Order: sequence, then C-alpha cells, then structure tokens
Amino acid sequence: MKKFCFILITFLFMLIMVGCETTPTTGKYLVTVVNGVIKDENVDIKEVEPLDILTVVPTGDIESFVGWYVEGELISKNAEYTFQVEKSISLEAKYDGATEVGLKNGYYILNSKVENGLDITSNYVFNAIYIQNSSATWYEVDYSGASEQVATVEVEGNQVHLNIGIRKYSFTMSDDYSVLSFNNKINRIETIMEYTYQKDYSMSNSTGQVNFTDELFGDNIEQNFYNYCPSVMIENGNTMHVWYCSNKVSGNVTDYVAYRKGTLTEDGKWTFSEKELVLAPTPGTWDEVHVCDPTVIKGDFSYNGEQYSYLMAYLGCRTRDVTANEVGVAVAKAPNGPYVKIDNLNPIADYYKEIDAHAGDGKDWRNAWGFGQPSLVSIDRAGKIMLFYTAGTPNETATVAEEWDLSDLNNPVRLSQTSLSNVGVTSATGQTDCINNADFAYDPATKRLICIKEDFPYPTDGNTNWITGSNTLLYVQLDSDETSAMNSITYGAKKTWIQFGAITEALTGYKRNHNCGLVTDEYGWVLSSTKIGVVYTSSMLKADYPDWSGGGQWPALHTYRLHGVVVDLPR
Repeated sequence: MKKFCFILITFLFMLIMVGCETTPTTGKYLVTVVNGVIKDENVDIKEVEPLDILTVVPTGDIESFVGWYVEGELISKNAEYTFQVEKSISLEAKYDGATEVGLKNGYYILNSKVENGLDITSNYVFNAIYIQNSSATWYEVDYSGASEQVATVEVEGNQVHLNIGIRKYSFTMSDDYSVLSFNNKINRIETIMEYTYQKDYSMSNSTGQVNFTDELFGDNIEQNFYNYCPSVMIENGNTMHVWYCSNKVSGNVTDYVAYRKGTLTEDGKWTFSEKELVLAPTPGTWDEVHVCDPTVIKGDFSYNGEQYSYLMAYLGCRTRDVTANEVGVAVAKAPNGPYVKIDNLNPIADYYKEIDAHAGDGKDWRNAWGFGQPSLVSIDRAGKIMLFYTAGTPNETATVAEEWDLSDLNNPVRLSQTSLSNVGVTSATGQTDCINNADFAYDPATKRLICIKEDFPYPTDGNTNWITGSNTLLYVQLDSDETSAMNSITYGAKKTWIQFGAITEALTGYKRNHNCGLVTDEYGWVLSSTKIGVVYTSSMLKADYPDWSGGGQWPALHTYRLHGVVVDLPR
C-alpha cells in the first residue's frame, strides 16, 4: 500500500511539472530557435507535442558554427541537431567570434560607400570597424591621413548602434551577423555604407614617411632646387601622382615638368619616389626656354595611330622675361611618360596669334604675360575635356574656358570658348578681383565647378613681392539640365561664384602660399562631396632664409616646397 501511494504521488508530481512547462491553452511544448530554424519547416518557433522528435539547423555561416546552446550551456556541436522534446526549450546557435551582443568580434571591412550618389569607396586605403564585445574602433584611412574613433556598441534586434560622443550611427545587421549596412545622413550628407565581416583579418604594419600636411618631398634647401605649381591625382585610393615644376641643375632657373609617385600605407602616411623629369623644353620651338605649370588628367586619346591614357597641358615659352607665354599639350601611356608633344596642335593656346591680331592697336601685346597656368578637367572621362588657362593681355587678366574634343588629336575640335565670370570674386583686401592662376575640379553629385585661385594684391614684405600670400576657394552652381558636364560654363549665362574657403598664413603657418593644385581623381573630378584636398606651394621670406645669393637663385625660389591641406566643401 505504501509503495502504491509513493508511485501515485510521483505520477501526480510529474503531471504538475509537465503542466508548468506546456502552453496553458494547448498542453504543448514551445520550441524557440535563435540563429537557426527547425529543419524542413523553416520556422524558428513552434508548438509541439510532448516527446516529439525535432531537428534544428543553423542559418549562419556553417564554417564558423560553434554549437547549440541552452541557457548558456553547450548541448551539441553538431550543426544538425536532433532531440526529443521533453519540455519547452530555447536553443541558440552560436558562431566563432560572436560577441555578447550578437556581433562577431573582429574586423568588418568596408565594401562600399556612397555620398550624395557619388561612390567614394576607392578613396580609402583602409576603412574598417573593429568590434570587441560591446566596444568598437572605427578606422578610416584616405589620402588626407588616418582617423580612429572609439565607440560603444548597442544592439536592438537587427540594429547595431555605434555611439561616438553625442553621435549615434545606426547599422542594420544581417541575420548571420556578417554584414553591417548604413543608410542615413552624416553631417547632412546622404550616406550609404556596407561593411562585411572578414575572419582572421589583421591590420598591416607597413609605415609611410610623411603626412599629407607635411612637406611632401624636396631636396635640402641649400641644394637650390625648387618645387611648385602641382597637379595632383589620386588613383585607387593608395596612389598619388604629382606633376610639378622644378629645375634640372642646382641654382639654374630653367623650368621642367617633374613627377613623383606617392604610395599610401595604412598608417595614413605617404612615401614618395625620387624625382623624374618627364617634360623638357624643345630647342628651336615655341617652348624652347621653359615648360612648367603642368595639369594632367586621364582619358582616351588617339595620336598618330597610338592610344594614350594621360593628357598633359602645360605653359611653354620662348622668352626669359616672363612674357608671351603659351599653352601646349602632350600625351603619355603612363603617368611618368614618356610624353609626346602634339606638334600639329601646339600651342593649343597660341599667344602670338593674339599679338598678330592686335598689331597696330597701339598696345604693347608683345610684352604682356600671355597665356598659361592651364587646368584640365575631363567632360566625359574619355576624350572631351575642359581647358582653363590664364590670359594676361593689355586689355585684362582673365581665365579662359575652352571645351575640346581631343579624342583624335590628329583632328582636334574646339567646341566652345568663353571667359569666366568674375562675379562674386574678391581680392585679399576685399576688393573686386579676377580668377587667375587657378585650378578646377568638377563635382558631379552637386553639379558644381570648384575653383582655387590666387589673390591679388601680392604682399610686399620680406623682399618677396612676386607671389601671393593667400588663395581663395570658390564654386559656381552649374545648370541642372546641361547637356554635358560643365558646358553651362561656356554656353549658359554668366555665373556667380560663391567663396567657401581660403589658404592663408592662419591655416598653413607660411606668409607666402601660392600656385595651388586641387586633389582630384584621375579625371579632375572631386574625390568627395564633403571635402577637398589642396596641395599648395610655400615660400620663405628673407627673414626666414637670408642667404639669397646661395647658388645664384632668385630670392626665395629655392625655398618653394609642396604641402597638403584639407578644406570642407559647402553642404
């Protein structure tokens, strides 16, 4: 009798316990699967009869699958796990590297980034979010340098929030935790980003030599070589091509076009190659004395049956008194040449034709500055280009804009020509000024033409009165319905320039900042709609370097060196 009572009590106790673990209305068990599903049914939650047999499978990366866990305890390492349901249960599939908040520990590497419709993914040599449990570090490395931002991590469902100071960046996480997607505004810029988890990724330990804001390169100042007037192109995020004006012989003022290649490493620093002279004066021709002020873009150009990828425009002259300058073009298959001058077209901006055309008007055209300081921007990333250059004539100083089809350089076609508007342009003293000695870049996202120009009047202190101390950054809004990039500059109504920045002593620390170049992509288009790099030429004064006669140099010329700075673009 006692034995019977014991069995009865045990049976009743089991019934009570079963009742506590079943669904009150159905008497069934509830099975919940996290990061997985019930096999053959593709559901992650189900009510089942007591003692039913179920099989669960993970939905994440099978290679990183660790095992099935119940209440934090490992119950099986088999990806396909079969069990008998004896109670309501919640099973979770866990993966190698999973954090406490559901993310994977390690690096999420940038797949793509688009700002205002402009794909800027290739701008970065390294861009990653490193997750370690509930903290993160966001690394971004582009031509301007390296940044690291420390964040705390919050997860709400499939939303991952990176909190950096007072800012919150919210990403959508994929079901297997391997992809983080962002689609929102950053600093009022529409931004779309995607990062993908990369298992076993490790940062490079390679190091560069100089920051973008340092003196980029140059010989010892006593060696009497100068560097100025750069054209700067970024390719593939990690390569900087710099063409600039320099001399071949120490202490001799004869301009050549020089070239250096910069390589960016993950520490945000650059290492530059040795100087190569890639373009020289040609004796007995229109550019027999100097070649300088280079500007280079990429495209598709045919000449004498050969195909070329790089187009250079440059200033050339046959005088030594800074007069009657002209503009020519040359092509190459590689950034460092060899460059082939286009003899049937050169000079593309022919100043001696102007001298002849104005003969007898009583003005001294022969001794005017002429045409020079060109800037190239591609229209179609192929053979159509915009050529800008300074025109210094007895009538005025202005910037000319010409639209050309140079796809076949044996049959070049000038499509249009105009002088740029100076509306909105002011000088260093706030007076009306003109655009000259300028460089240009096109922003396809905002349909703006960006410009940097030197400021008049030139300062006169320090026995250095032939170069400017400041440069102004401006933009003009192009027509939204223009038929090709920038053609409303030449065909539309005169535009008003908007000033948004300046390169001055307050920014650089130098009293002379001159002959600037904008940092662009291969085609003269902006790398980003949020910021733009400028490489400027610095110069010392007599007080900085009093030995003006060293090596027979002009005063200050041998102190010309190139430095970088970054300026925010207007929203």
